[in-house]
Amino acid sequence: MSRAFRPQYGFRPVTLPAPLAMPDQQLDRRYRDPAARAEGPKPSHSRLSRAAVLLLPPPFAVVFGMTTGEVLAADGAFTPADLMLSFLSGFAVYWMAMSVVSSFCGLFWRAPARASAAAPGLRIAILLPMYGEDPAETLSPSIALLDQLRAPGHGHRFSLHVLSDTRNGRAALEEAAMVAKLSANRPDLAITYRHRVKNTDYKQGNIRDWISRQGAAYDAALILDADSVMGRESVLLLADTLVADPGCGLVQTLPLSSAGDTVWQRLQSFASRVYGGPHGRGFAMWTGSDANFLGHNAMVRMKAFAACCGLPHLPGPRPMGGVIQSHDFVEAALLRRAGWGVRMLPAAMDSHEGPPGNLLAHIKRDARWCQGNLQHMRLLKTPGLHWVSRLHFLSGAMAYLGSVMLLVMLMLWAMAEQGRTGHASNGIEVVLAGTVIFLLFAPRFFGVFDYLRRVGVPKGRRLGFGKLLLAETAVAVLSAPVMMLHHTKIILRALTGSDTGWPQHSHGRIPLKQLAKFHALETLLGFALLGFIAAGSLSIWLLPVAFGLALAVPVSAWVSGPADSLAEVAWKRR
Repeated sequence: MSRAFRPQYGFRPVTLPAPLAMPDQQLDRRYRDPAARAEGPKPSHSRLSRAAVLLLPPPFAVVFGMTTGEVLAADGAFTPADLMLSFLSGFAVYWMAMSVVSSFCGLFWRAPARASAAAPGLRIAILLPMYGEDPAETLSPSIALLDQLRAPGHGHRFSLHVLSDTRNGRAALEEAAMVAKLSANRPDLAITYRHRVKNTDYKQGNIRDWISRQGAAYDAALILDADSVMGRESVLLLADTLVADPGCGLVQTLPLSSAGDTVWQRLQSFASRVYGGPHGRGFAMWTGSDANFLGHNAMVRMKAFAACCGLPHLPGPRPMGGVIQSHDFVEAALLRRAGWGVRMLPAAMDSHEGPPGNLLAHIKRDARWCQGNLQHMRLLKTPGLHWVSRLHFLSGAMAYLGSVMLLVMLMLWAMAEQGRTGHASNGIEVVLAGTVIFLLFAPRFFGVFDYLRRVGVPKGRRLGFGKLLLAETAVAVLSAPVMMLHHTKIILRALTGSDTGWPQHSHGRIPLKQLAKFHALETLLGFALLGFIAAGSLSIWLLPVAFGLALAVPVSAWVSGPADSLAEVAWKRR
């Protein structure tokens, strides 16, 4: 159910109702959209990069796992725990190597020629979902974008649609009043507001409700998040790509994290801009028209999206059943199944999103994402899915299951250390550890190299750049064990039937008492590990894990504070 608030004179809809059916998809049978090209989407991937990503990591992982087994068998005994550790080591290294190869391929990406969009242009709806965010901060970037898109130089027509799922009635009235005022002050801009009385199926339900009521009036939709910021040229590039490639159903940008006001946001912004470039470009190179959807800062072909992306509820109780939480991966897979292409466009660089303000907010968001990605494991056998889509599902789940694997590996290594009398020769253990460190840090090295080559850092800002690089690396290393433990807790809660739901965004600095309570488990575990290491009961290789857990509270407190203490590097657009 939905209703439009019109509390002030001047608020008026700019379109009449135009229903567009968005039926539930059948996940137990194949489906092909009759409107899709018979020959499927035009291949746009690099064959060399796809071959490298698929063929290089498996043998590397096998060798690593076998070498781990040799180390464990150096004392003449090879237990079932050793066998499991060897397998898990090789499996974990496979995903790490895949990321490294993909990032390396991204170093060789070159922007393609701009797509030539023939007239007439598209009728495009800019969809801005809201869920309790500050209306002024949320609306301002989208209003500015709509104003920029009014300038001549293209044939597309845009309108902004604010789709509110805000639960607080007073806040919803304030949203509607602000939109009404904006519409009255800027009658040249096409802006509408709709508030749902019941936020069925969260964001995907919000978008679906609007499409089922208004979708037929538009050719495409630019889907944003409440914290999205996009520039005119990037939006026009998405639109031109849809026109030039009739077999493409969705085009996705690679959003950069905004700088924000807290230390955590500043460091996340630094990481996305410096490290994320090669990885995102490499991913776009080898996936081509079989890419993925991030849920926002992307443009969809309206009729294709409506025909292919109506998501049913999964059978069984929540959280593993019910509404599909991480809907974006599934929508991309269903579009590709139906014969439409899904592409990522690294050239659309003016695309931004706001990261969580602190480590706690990051973990809470991860809880929702983790729950959704675990649901994807149930969809791996869906008939008709492209094999790359299945790989997206698996890799998304592994982003969280990998934490459980790492925890199990650490426990098995600790067990293997007990009672060992023999040691591998020629420093094989050091080689294995060095290999893991290389795989962890290689994408970061590629990112720094790529950033300095493509963007560069002015002489007066190199010291600030170096400080940010060291600070981000230190926080990443210290927070990794904390994330590992929380991912494990999140997975256990999901598997035991605890539903995270869709919590609203939290803001502001977190009191130290709340931080101590939230991080109590990892703090106690960290000091316990330090004690065992000091006593010689555990390997010194566990020191980074122990320090990260023991320092959880001070690190979390620092990153939630204002970013004034960090030098701000001038971010140049790439």
